[in-house]
Amino acid sequence: MQFYKEKFNSAGWFIPPYVSIGYLQEVVKDITENGNADLESSLAFIYNEKNLAAMVTERYPEVPIVNEYLQIIKESIEAHFIGLDHVAVSGLIPVVEGIGRKFAKANDINESYVKNVFVKFAEHCKEDVTTNRIGVVNEIVAMLDSFVHFAKENLYVNSDKYPHNDNTNRHGILHGAFSDTDYGSPLNFYKVIGAVDFLCFVVSIREPISFLGPDTTLNSISLEKYYRMLSALKSFKSNG
Repeated sequence: MQFYKEKFNSAGWFIPPYVSIGYLQEVVKDITENGNADLESSLAFIYNEKNLAAMVTERYPEVPIVNEYLQIIKESIEAHFIGLDHVAVSGLIPVVEGIGRKFAKANDINESYVKNVFVKFAEHCKEDVTTNRIGVVNEIVAMLDSFVHFAKENLYVNSDKYPHNDNTNRHGILHGAFSDTDYGSPLNFYKVIGAVDFLCFVVSIREPISFLGPDTTLNSISLEKYYRMLSALKSFKSNG
């Protein structure tokens, strides 16, 4: 998994949860051959209408802390599918920070600087999974390390030092340093909703919740149809 960590971090991302190893291999191949040029297309397959609908109906409501932000997450996902990615990303970035801080507080992790919140909660989780042999330890540790790298070198780095063209950066977006043309792409959304999913996975480590992605249900199928309607409306507006 160290190989995956290096590849994903080189493209400004991290090892995601709820994704099959087979598809991760395909994404790594794309990164190796094209850098991060095709990353948006790769992530679009992961964070599509079907998968996000299942997360909204079957997983986010079941995960402590994450479920406190359920309405914000829902609205941000709707905004994405209708093509309002500036709004979607701006809505989700505080959710990432809020989940991180509340998880830290719940586990007696004392840290006020947000970047270090993620460093310390990763250390806490690595010790927990290693000591108690939770899940596939080496894989979870590599995932935690990859997310910490993303938090430190991308999401919470000084906006002037952001290393990629997509500008998925908390400070630039929420402090207004980035304007209309600097961000607002689907890739920004995929990276931030991916961060929400990662925190969902981390919180679930100590909960009776599967490490696998949620199943498709009648409720998720209904929501998926709604998301597809929004996507169709976005296409109609773009072509109109």
